[in-house]
Amino acid sequence: MDVELSTTQPQVQPVGRGDRVARTREAIVSSAMEGEVAPIVRDIAKLAGVSARTVFQHFADTAELYVAVLGRVLTGLRGEPQSPALTDGLDARISAAIGQRAGRYEKLLPMWTFVETLQRRSSEAGEQVSELYTTNREQLAECFGQELTTLSGDKRERTLNALAMALTPESWIVLRERLGLTVDQAREEWSFIVKAIFNGR
Repeated sequence: MDVELSTTQPQVQPVGRGDRVARTREAIVSSAMEGEVAPIVRDIAKLAGVSARTVFQHFADTAELYVAVLGRVLTGLRGEPQSPALTDGLDARISAAIGQRAGRYEKLLPMWTFVETLQRRSSEAGEQVSELYTTNREQLAECFGQELTTLSGDKRERTLNALAMALTPESWIVLRERLGLTVDQAREEWSFIVKAIFNGR
């Protein structure tokens, strides 16, 4: 899908600050999330119950609006609680970590092309996506801390990097879209890869 981010309208200064402005902005972002991936402003405005002009009173252009939507989506993904209990066995923690990430990245699947385009055009969007990867790596370090602490410094970092690279949105998209695997098949592939990483440490 082509994503048009260069469409801009003359920016009108917000009519005021406070609760009403925040509520309107929130309604616009929420409406953008309800529509199609990268919906057009007219449709977002209609869903929010405002005019297209009002959208541009709150956002400089469509890219700024999409960055706000992306931020909401990624914050939701990062904010999910960690499932694996640190006292569980390795296989159980692998299964829980994979299940959590599969659920997260399946939500991103329909909009990933849009996310990639947006992060190339917006440094703020790029920073938001980078934060997702950083959080993923930190959570993996915590989840598999028992195994990682037994490794020497260099090997520990390389093992953690391998885990972080294996369990990315891109790898999920390759399994699901490029290879045409079902969710269960993709999870099984991830499990095989993660177990291979630990068996090779």
